[in-house]
Amino acid sequence: MRKRIIDWFFTLQSQRGILGEKERRFYTYAYGLLLNKIAIYAIIAIVGTTTGNWIEMFSFLLPFTVLRQYAGGIHLEKPTSCIFFSGFLVFGCGQYLAVTSEIGFSFFFLWLIAVLVIFMLVPIDTKGKKLDKIETRIYGKRARIILAIEFIMAIFLGIYGFSLLAKGIATAHLVLATGLIIGSVKKFWM
Repeated sequence: MRKRIIDWFFTLQSQRGILGEKERRFYTYAYGLLLNKIAIYAIIAIVGTTTGNWIEMFSFLLPFTVLRQYAGGIHLEKPTSCIFFSGFLVFGCGQYLAVTSEIGFSFFFLWLIAVLVIFMLVPIDTKGKKLDKIETRIYGKRARIILAIEFIMAIFLGIYGFSLLAKGIATAHLVLATGLIIGSVKKFWM
């Protein structure tokens, strides 16, 4: 089904003269990424609406995805595995945030460690997308800037009483730090 949709997109644009056959591989890959994102967000919207936790889910998902695109980390081989794991991860974090939005001392301490881990490890490339030195420097710089912005936002949100949003950002950082550690260990052993 996924391949048919991607082929349909490409065929539609090539018939209109927008794309040529030599661009097929690049656009097939790009359309696949787009469909994965749409599927993940659709699943989250449906599950979040059903459970009533869509605010909690998106308070985790937005900072996570913005930072993750530059930070890297662990990647699953198959798109369907990624979609289901991502959906489960966001659902679980949304459920966690629905239960408690307070940031205690222990959680704050773990969050600080996670921020330091992210700062030191970014970016982590994958088998499918190796980064050269220039890309590593650019992605690392962007990831660190986004991390700093999110960290400062979370601090201010927490101070001004928006603890759910602050803890959503902090939870995203904890999960991302875990993924970066796993990704770097996986990269080291491969």
